[in-house]
Amino acid sequence: MDIFKLLSRGSSIKHNTGSVQTKKSSARQKAIEGDFNQQIDKELDFFHTRKLVEKQTSKENDNPNNQDDSQPNNTLKFETDQYEGEGEGEDKNNDESEIEDKIPMKITTKQQALNLRKSYKCKISGDDIPLPIASFEDLISRFKFNKTLLNNLIESGFDKPTPIQSETIPIFQFNRDLIACAPTGSGKTLAFLLPLIQKLLDDNLSNLKAKSDSLKGIKALIISPTKELANQIFNESLKLINNFRKTERLNIGLLSKSLASKFKNKIINNDKYDILITTPLRLIDLLNHDNSISLSNIKYLVFDEADKLFDKNFLEQSDNILSKCNNGNKNFQKLMFSATIPSSVEEIARNIMISPIRVIIGNKESANDKIEQKVLFCGSEEGKLLAIRQMIQNSEFKPPVIIFLQSVIRVKALFHELLYDRLNVDYITAERTQLQRDKVIERFKNGDIWCLICTDVLSRGIDFKGVNLVINYDVPNSAQSYIHRIGRTARGNQFGKAVTFFTKEDSESIRTIINVMKHSGSEYSEWLEKIPKLSKKQKKNFKKNSIDRKEISTVPKIIRKKRKQHKEMVEASKRRKHINNDKAFGKNVTGDSDIE
Repeated sequence: MDIFKLLSRGSSIKHNTGSVQTKKSSARQKAIEGDFNQQIDKELDFFHTRKLVEKQTSKENDNPNNQDDSQPNNTLKFETDQYEGEGEGEDKNNDESEIEDKIPMKITTKQQALNLRKSYKCKISGDDIPLPIASFEDLISRFKFNKTLLNNLIESGFDKPTPIQSETIPIFQFNRDLIACAPTGSGKTLAFLLPLIQKLLDDNLSNLKAKSDSLKGIKALIISPTKELANQIFNESLKLINNFRKTERLNIGLLSKSLASKFKNKIINNDKYDILITTPLRLIDLLNHDNSISLSNIKYLVFDEADKLFDKNFLEQSDNILSKCNNGNKNFQKLMFSATIPSSVEEIARNIMISPIRVIIGNKESANDKIEQKVLFCGSEEGKLLAIRQMIQNSEFKPPVIIFLQSVIRVKALFHELLYDRLNVDYITAERTQLQRDKVIERFKNGDIWCLICTDVLSRGIDFKGVNLVINYDVPNSAQSYIHRIGRTARGNQFGKAVTFFTKEDSESIRTIINVMKHSGSEYSEWLEKIPKLSKKQKKNFKKNSIDRKEISTVPKIIRKKRKQHKEMVEASKRRKHINNDKAFGKNVTGDSDIE
């Protein structure tokens, strides 16, 4: 496969292929309308399997002799363009086309870089900032990227860099420290995985030529705040290193419980892996266990979801990891990625980094502009539950849906309420085992579950393709939490919707959400702006102390009271029976001290 030909083709005939294949697709759709049994209802095609079937059928019809292997990439490009057209209209597509036509495939001057950055609203600061890339072809011409790596990239469906990728890949290649902020679903994972793998390939080649063993062991560390996100990064990295030659092969490890046990028992050592992906706590536990692992050869340290990793809950752990990695190596790179970067995190970053480059795509306190945001006043807790049921009745509840709540108790309560409504639903909380969480996530991704209820444990990084709706049943306690929650929809080039319920108790905290909506260009009622702003002290208290909410239920109070009384009577009866049994066997029982 000619990589140059493939990459240049995707860019040069984008608009022509779009128009030609739209006609083909339309003709095909008319041809299959008569066959009812083979038609998939668009409203039930949650994860866009219909488009995949159409793409495969189109490939067979248009290319019966299996000629020109590069055609599937053009088909994928058409799908993206068609989806954007449906969501935004032809006028926006025409405007975007005019902007793209003005941007060359290769950025060679500062003026060209300025034009490109204006097109995607990029704010960048720092010394000696490298020029961005406008296409993946630049990765070969400028940085001599591995062709197998780029083939894997194209086969995964990527043919054009996103704004964050355009900026951060060259910065990574020039060994610069980085603070990167971009909206959810904008390709941040690939923005650090792609250059990281290439850098390690270059390092291994140099090491091989010099016949040196100085770079053996773990050279790159990726820190993630949750196990689910770490697992997702691991899976994406495996796709990128597929089909590498033996001399190019990289070993990537996910620090799970079993792998940590192997390190502790000396079954494996540092030489086994080039890249290690982990959560902070798991790594700290391993570092504290008789030096089971060494980070002395680390050259690249990536903090994904940096705002979470440097908040008060993770700060000490992240600082400990940094101290273990810092071996005085001038090329030791530190990179932070997140959808939100508070000023406190930026201050920490500047203290631990050397002349970092700061990249902000859009506004650092704004949400993805492909998300239609809405706030809904429900009056009371009962009103929230009625609002969900009304959305279901009015066909506004379009699966797949994710619902966020503030506590485990409330998640379980809403789960049982919706289960009573015969909704195809499940839930995830920190209380469930890792195996249970993995199974639920897999079922949700496969479309077996239509609605997923969870706490903030799933609000960061997890890429659920095709999520149509996010509901904030409880108002999040910060703008950062809100942005990450609603970022589970509108991934990649898709569009999504987010609805936030609020009551009288949320009248102060909802102001934070309105500010995010304002920055994102979303519409909202004018009276919401008249809500008094929170003082710094109020904001601090709100983040520390969640609102004490009533329980989730539409069952009348008198019935709930009778149920509670019945439950207490049953428990008292069991205690009496237990005491009588103990007495019958001659045990000395006083009170209830032995009962549990």
